[in-house]
Amino acid sequence: MSYGKIIRNLEIEGKPAPYPVVNERGVRATAGIMFAIGISTFFTVMFTREYIFLNIVVITFWLDFFLKTVFQPHWSFFNIIGDFLVRKQKPEYVGAVQKRFAWGMGLGLATFMILGPVLFQIRGLMPLSICLACLFLIWMESALGVCVGCKIYKFLLDKKILKEPTHRPVCPGGVCSIKR
Repeated sequence: MSYGKIIRNLEIEGKPAPYPVVNERGVRATAGIMFAIGISTFFTVMFTREYIFLNIVVITFWLDFFLKTVFQPHWSFFNIIGDFLVRKQKPEYVGAVQKRFAWGMGLGLATFMILGPVLFQIRGLMPLSICLACLFLIWMESALGVCVGCKIYKFLLDKKILKEPTHRPVCPGGVCSIKR
C-alpha cells in the first residue's frame, strides 16, 4: 500500500504523475487551522502562564502529525477539516513523499515539545524556540505555500543522503522544483 493517493492518468505541469499525491489546497488549509490554534495557544500561555492549553495542543498536534505521517493524511483530524473547507475548489496535486517527510519533521518537533514542556515541565528558551520554529514552518506553508520540509527533502535527495525515488514528485507551486 502506497502513501498518498495514486490517480490514474494524472498530469501535473503537463507531465505524467504516476506517483502518490496529496491535495496541496487541503494541506495549506490544514496548516492554516493548525497555525491559528498554535498561535492562539502561544499567546494564551505567554500572557496567562497557564500551561494546560499548551499540553493539550502539543499532544493534539503530535497525534495529528503521527496519524498523517505513519498512516495516511486522511487519518488526520485537522486534514479532514482542511479537506472539507476546500472541497469545492479544484485540487492542486503534489507529491506525497516530500509532504510526508515535512510532516515527519513536525512530528519530531512535537515529540520534543511533549518530552520537554509536557512531561518534564521544562520552561524557557528551548521549548519557546521549538514552538516558534514550528509556528514559523506552519505559517510558511499556510500563508506563502512554501514547504520548507519539501526543500530539505530535495536537498537530501540531491546530496544522495536519501534514496532516490522511482519518480521525483512535483512540489507545490514549483517552489522546490524536484526535477532530474
